[in-house]
Amino acid sequence: MPQLHVTWITAGVIAAVLVGVGALLSMRLRRHEIGGAIREVGVVLGLFGLWMFVGHLVGHHPAGGYRRGALIWHAEQSLHIADEAALQRPVLAHHTLTEAANYYYAYAHWLSVDFALAWLWLRHRAHYVVTRTALVLFTGCCLLMHLVSTAPPRLLAQTHLVDTAAVLGQSVYGDTPGLSDHLSAMPSIHVGWAVLFAVAAWATRSTAARVVTITHAVLTSVVVVVTGNHFWLDGIVAAAMAAVAFRIAMLLSQDGCSEDVAQRVSAAPDRDVVRV
Repeated sequence: MPQLHVTWITAGVIAAVLVGVGALLSMRLRRHEIGGAIREVGVVLGLFGLWMFVGHLVGHHPAGGYRRGALIWHAEQSLHIADEAALQRPVLAHHTLTEAANYYYAYAHWLSVDFALAWLWLRHRAHYVVTRTALVLFTGCCLLMHLVSTAPPRLLAQTHLVDTAAVLGQSVYGDTPGLSDHLSAMPSIHVGWAVLFAVAAWATRSTAARVVTITHAVLTSVVVVVTGNHFWLDGIVAAAMAAVAFRIAMLLSQDGCSEDVAQRVSAAPDRDVVRV
């Protein structure tokens, strides 16, 4: 499967340069809008570099990952959570559908980050600030958890799941150091990001955005399971973490609170507004 081979070092250097250029444009040249946009791109790319770095570390320290993956599978059996293999079997009967699921897993999460943040930056700036903060909080917590390796179901024989991407030659988990690793399954960043953007879109009150992001969150939750990359519990934990991160970001963001107050005042009847 075609993919962009960028090391965590390269991503980190580019991110630092973009943040620096953005700050320079904002402070020295008074190009606040352009500088701010460049700076934000640098922040997101920095998260990407940090994610690859953690994957690089985990890939070289896999001890216990398969055992922890098996523990998650046993926990699901005890809780009687839906069987991942039962969901995957009907999809395997359709080559095109399986191929599409692999592509969705590989690319949709990064495209969602790009489009969602760009849309929020251009149309809902105050919501962008909250969402960006939540994204950093959630991703940072996930990366800390990923330092403890956990195997995905596709690598465990007892789950009876097929590694669909490997079978069709679409795997993004190649041998390039620092690109991605196999043992960062808990929690699912794919699901967490999708849920986070759905929550952010809901806050904007845009019907179209709500429909698109909720659909993306549902599709992502199903795709990560049918491709064998995650257990249901990986996604459930990620969704809960994303919701908490967004709530914390709302509390931390004065801009978000100010916009909410402004909306209430503008919506209030004239008689309730104190005129000076």
